[in-house]
Amino acid sequence: MPPREIHRVGERGAADWYTSLPPITRGLLTCYFATGLGAYFGVLPLQYLYHSWPLIFKGLPQVWRLLTAYSFLGAPSLRWLFKLVWLVQYGGSYESAKFAHNTADGITCLGVGMMTGLVLDLLSWLCEAFIPPVFSRGFHASSIIFMFLYLWSKQNPEAQVSLFGFVNLNGKHLPFAFLLIDLLVGEDVWGDALGILMGHVYWFLTHAYPLATGRHVIRTPQWLSRACLQYGIGRVPVAAVDMVHPSDVRFRAFQGRGRRLAD
Repeated sequence: MPPREIHRVGERGAADWYTSLPPITRGLLTCYFATGLGAYFGVLPLQYLYHSWPLIFKGLPQVWRLLTAYSFLGAPSLRWLFKLVWLVQYGGSYESAKFAHNTADGITCLGVGMMTGLVLDLLSWLCEAFIPPVFSRGFHASSIIFMFLYLWSKQNPEAQVSLFGFVNLNGKHLPFAFLLIDLLVGEDVWGDALGILMGHVYWFLTHAYPLATGRHVIRTPQWLSRACLQYGIGRVPVAAVDMVHPSDVRFRAFQGRGRRLAD
């Protein structure tokens, strides 16, 4: 399946285009755009957001850094803009196809990827006496984007993609082509490589392993599905309605409009 078409703002309006994005993609885009502008104008306290194991393990644990490490993509630049486009085009396409009827599954995917990234970061940090800490980074937002790029490529391996209008390649090669471009222009590619590993771990646990063994090791918690239903986040499968108690104020399956018949 080709990437989801990104309509021009002039065709639909910026607000319509923004609200049409799937919820996880829209949330990440908003976060990276806001933090990028905050860094550009010097109002974002990056010293309290970056990831550092010593700050988490020593003294008063600053555990919020485990989450905020994924909140900052960088200050506005051409590379920053390209990655936002990749997030919308490929991450949004993957989310729309894979999690169109259950946003809770998409949040689980994001959570598994983030935990995988933190585990690999921790192992890299613990082994820095023997090997360079290649995955130990202050921020991992770029890894999230490459995770979705990789998952899109696994879902659309034969899709034809034009790389900047010059080279045509199959979808399965796209994340590695972007990684190679970053390498050629002198950018740090270890964050990109970490994202590919994060995506592969999720794909293996939810596709390859269940296909080979018949067992599922990744399951979306029911409380998360209930929360998405309660707060109207994305679209929830019909089966999830059974999870809602009839006393819930949002439960309206058998309530009429209260009109009295005329005498």
